[in-house]
Amino acid sequence: MTVPESLSEDPAPMRLGDYLLGDLIKEDEHTWTYHARQGSMDRGVVLVRQKAAEVEQLGASFLRDVRAKAAIEHAGIGSVYEAVESGGELYWTRELLAGRCFTELYEGGHKYTPWDITGFVKQLGRAMAHLEERGTKAAPLEAADLVLGEHGILRIQNLAVAGERSSDETARDLRTAASLMYDLLQPALRGAELFGGTRLGRLFGLMMGEDEGARMSWTQVANTAQELDQALASEVRVAAEESSKASRWRRIKRLGFAGAVGAIVTVIVYALLSGLDRDAPLARDLSGMVLIPGGAYRNHEGKPTTLSSFMIDAHEVTIAEYVEFLDALEGMGASERRAYDHGGQPRTKLDHLPDNWPMVLGAARRGANFDELKFGLNHPVTGVDWWDAHAYANWRGGRLPTLREWLAVVALDDNASPYVERWGPVDQDPRSPGKLRIHGLAGNVAEWTQDSERNPSFPMNAKSPVVCGGSFLAPGSGASSRTWLQTRSLRRRDLGFRIVKRQSTGKAEAEVEKSSKGENQGS
Repeated sequence: MTVPESLSEDPAPMRLGDYLLGDLIKEDEHTWTYHARQGSMDRGVVLVRQKAAEVEQLGASFLRDVRAKAAIEHAGIGSVYEAVESGGELYWTRELLAGRCFTELYEGGHKYTPWDITGFVKQLGRAMAHLEERGTKAAPLEAADLVLGEHGILRIQNLAVAGERSSDETARDLRTAASLMYDLLQPALRGAELFGGTRLGRLFGLMMGEDEGARMSWTQVANTAQELDQALASEVRVAAEESSKASRWRRIKRLGFAGAVGAIVTVIVYALLSGLDRDAPLARDLSGMVLIPGGAYRNHEGKPTTLSSFMIDAHEVTIAEYVEFLDALEGMGASERRAYDHGGQPRTKLDHLPDNWPMVLGAARRGANFDELKFGLNHPVTGVDWWDAHAYANWRGGRLPTLREWLAVVALDDNASPYVERWGPVDQDPRSPGKLRIHGLAGNVAEWTQDSERNPSFPMNAKSPVVCGGSFLAPGSGASSRTWLQTRSLRRRDLGFRIVKRQSTGKAEAEVEKSSKGENQGS
């Protein structure tokens, strides 16, 4: 079988199962890698295909590597969708990461400040630490594996492979990462010493192994970059304030004594107003639910299934709504709080605080940034595990949606799959709203479901928790996509939830009317 240089020149593009193949990205000794389109999900993917002559010889090794990748679940690492062996063809598909890889950034001559680069190192460190801490063997890190998306969010391709992790993998990839990051740093940046150039250089030196007495782990790199990032943020803010003050007093001096009084009044008013959280919108009432009628629907396997009518949140649960839940728990005794917990919740789990909650809540109340994202009280709550989501839903008198209910909603909401919502308030205007006006099915954040299921792409594996929908980190996934996770205790910055309730008279009808009138829709 010959390899076309570009399948886009082929008059009849090749199809493999559910996938229409596009351009050939690269070829190595054993595989071809293509851009492809998955028909059932209407999403772009990357498809890696074993060369036909070697399917029998290397098929088992090929699948072992795919299983190793599928076992990795981290927000900063690209997802694996499925592996298929059919008709003499063996291939697997992975997430098409949104953004530009570092190779493109180098070719385009892009350069970044020490503060920017520190943020990139922090995110890369967290992702690579996930592989390191699990003892996962990984392919060598390359520039093409790092993808920079919107809001300065860095993600990496899934590098996991089968086998035992060698002792020198971390040092190898740390050297590569330091070199890649250094090449993107702005040369001769004025104020580099103040804003991190020198300190970042010391971190690069440690990553390169210049200090023979110290061997850094990826966790240490991530933590060091986090501390440097916070220090730089403080320094930049103070410098901006000093510059602003100096500029205002220069203007006052130019005005002279006659205009000085008016200028001073202006400065005082400005100072008073600058202390207000003008960019932090108040929490909106986003409690509306939408009625999904009972009837026959098809599940993900295409088989008909019958569902009773139910109500589903028109929006993902917000930070403000989750604050109400935590405040309610604070006023309860221990036994009352435990009444909302799932019976299987680990004994070591003592609260329902999301990851980085003090910083996230503080940023949300100010309308400020944290961890490269802008937060507000109307943004979705994230960093919660399945046990947190279950307890909140129980407190509100509902539960998490099942997979069948999720797919029924997608089936009724005609435009749910094509549009994707970026990170933002849960009621942000979508590019193309579905007819039900249910926000966030294909984006903002992925969402927990009630179920644990067996991944049909890996039928020998045990059942595992499932999340549905796309997110701002995986914008090509679509509303009907599913992701299998390793544990219900997993937390991610792009994972939230919404709840469902059984239809009841009175209150449910009022909620349907409230939602249908658009009171809780776009701002």
